[in-house]
Amino acid sequence: MVFIEVVCSDPVVHRRRLENRNRGIEGFVEPTWEVVERLREEFASWADHRFVLDTMIDLSPNVATALRFLSATA
Repeated sequence: MVFIEVVCSDPVVHRRRLENRNRGIEGFVEPTWEVVERLREEFASWADHRFVLDTMIDLSPNVATALRFLSATA
């Protein structure tokens, strides 16, 4: 099993994306920035081996990097 953690390293961009997001999932309430901040404080540091992608990098390079990582672990 391989874990890929996706993060946004820029909190200003992260907040803007969150506040403008609407996934349109019936019955799903989009989290507020305050909820995200609270969850971040409660989130235990991930100690397991994982691969981290940063959404500040464009999608295509991130996908290519993830595919290289996955093929190297196969």
